[in-house]
Amino acid sequence: MKVKTNWVPSAFTMGNLFFGYFSVVLASNEKFIQAAWLIVAAAVLDVLDGKVARFTNAASHFGVEYDSLADVVSFGFAPSFLAYKVVFSHWGTVGLFISFAPLVFGSVRLARFNIRQTNFDKEAFEGLPIPAAAITIATFLVFNFEIWDRLRWEKVYLFIILMVSIMMVTSIRYETFPNFSLQKGTQNRVKFLIALVGVMLIIFFPQEAFFPLALLYVLSGPVRLSWLQLVGGVGLPRNKSKENVNEGSDQGEAKKRHSGSPGKSRK
Repeated sequence: MKVKTNWVPSAFTMGNLFFGYFSVVLASNEKFIQAAWLIVAAAVLDVLDGKVARFTNAASHFGVEYDSLADVVSFGFAPSFLAYKVVFSHWGTVGLFISFAPLVFGSVRLARFNIRQTNFDKEAFEGLPIPAAAITIATFLVFNFEIWDRLRWEKVYLFIILMVSIMMVTSIRYETFPNFSLQKGTQNRVKFLIALVGVMLIIFFPQEAFFPLALLYVLSGPVRLSWLQLVGGVGLPRNKSKENVNEGSDQGEAKKRHSGSPGKSRK
């Protein structure tokens, strides 16, 4: 008797959703660092649901939509609420709209992904993936509280929130997460080794290393675009439709998975 496995990736998506919800609960009780780490944990599950889907060959249109809804909560609402509780609740109406930015821009990004999805080539992300934006917002708090036991740079935090929010809806190219193989070509091997070094730094120095690495990824898109323009290149992949489907805090891979594709890209 064949056992259906379509539910397995969605179970990981449900875990992603739960961590996002739990992060909001903790932030409302002023447990800000725990809330920030839960956003990171949600991003890990967002990666894993696509990997599991790839392994089980699961696919469904339901999964595509469910994954996007979970990501709106975990990587849109949760970081927005966390930022509001930590800083912007003291800024009145201005603070309310500033903290709303990750949620509104993130939801626009996910909606753009859903309507542009045409194929599942895992080449690049168009704009900053929403999980990367959420991780940057969350780990900035972890970094500050680890070094100074408080949020010291409120205006820097404001700039970071606005920057990652806007970057989500740009067309700037960002590199995808590498395949877990050294047999996929030179570019994948380089990305895999860079990712491995980053993971090792995070394992040994999680509070200190996570935010700088996240910020480097955020800045990598504009830096790459500027360099290519200086040398006469282009800032986006030649096949834009490929880029559009490779979105997603690896949401895209979940979307690939749910759409019958062998992999997952990031939102």
